[in-house]
Amino acid sequence: MFRYLSIALIAFLALVGAALPASAQTEAPQLATWDVQIWPEYDDPSVLVIMTGAVADENALPQTLRIPVPAGARVHAVAYPDAAGNLLTLPWTAEAGADGQTVVMELDQPRFVVEYYADILSPPPSRSFSLDLTAPYAAQQASLALRQPSGASDLQVTPAMTAGGLDNLGNPTYTLELGALPAGQSVPVQVSYSKADASPSVTQQSAAASSAATPAAATPAAAGADSSPAWLPWTVGVALGLAVGALAVYFLWRRQSTGGSRQARRRHARRQGAAPARQPASPAAAVQGQNKFCVQCGQRFMVDDKFCRSCGAARR
Repeated sequence: MFRYLSIALIAFLALVGAALPASAQTEAPQLATWDVQIWPEYDDPSVLVIMTGAVADENALPQTLRIPVPAGARVHAVAYPDAAGNLLTLPWTAEAGADGQTVVMELDQPRFVVEYYADILSPPPSRSFSLDLTAPYAAQQASLALRQPSGASDLQVTPAMTAGGLDNLGNPTYTLELGALPAGQSVPVQVSYSKADASPSVTQQSAAASSAATPAAATPAAAGADSSPAWLPWTVGVALGLAVGALAVYFLWRRQSTGGSRQARRRHARRQGAAPARQPASPAAAVQGQNKFCVQCGQRFMVDDKFCRSCGAARR
């Protein structure tokens, strides 16, 4: 009995282990890339921050990632780009902390996008803001990019960034290669510019139309936030594992206990000297068991004889 229970327990633990996601790993993943785009007053009178990244090839999937965002930030999208560049929504949850909040998501493919709006702009006409970006994990390559808002002038940024081309609205862009970053590395950014009003560069309607015709890397994700619990798939797996394990233990126990009862009955019968049941003798066998020879003259009787054929004596 103990042997069967041990086998069932080992099988059950193996099944539960297979059902648990790789997110239970304790070793932190490493990012191949971590890129941050900063778009002040793009389609909202605030600062839009778009973080894109990819888990390094040496990390197993799925992976649970935890991406910090500033306190009070409005998470706009958590997604990943498909092969065509379209952003598809990822289930995620938010965890509040003393220094901000954390977006928690599980990846079954390496790439991710997190977008949020931060209400950190000073009022016009002298516009400014500060961001303290933190590398969520060690990154092999990191970069910053900044878009100047429409109607802005005298833009100043720290750390100094290299002037790039123009965006799809004809506004200047700036970039900075950060190289490799350790996990938790802080990247403070300070931006100031002059702008007479607080009108965004595009309206929400035109931004949506632009996203339909522009690659995902150049426009915010159209995907909305989805807070479906990331633990649901493996919880179902564990529940199924419990059910299968319980059934296996029950059937093994029932089989063992039934077999033991039969053996116990046999041992008891042997101790009591019980003999196997016998079938009653047939009529022919009963006749054959009677005297086969006449006691008077010794003549052999036939099977059906009741009297001796020689001397006439009755068959006894």
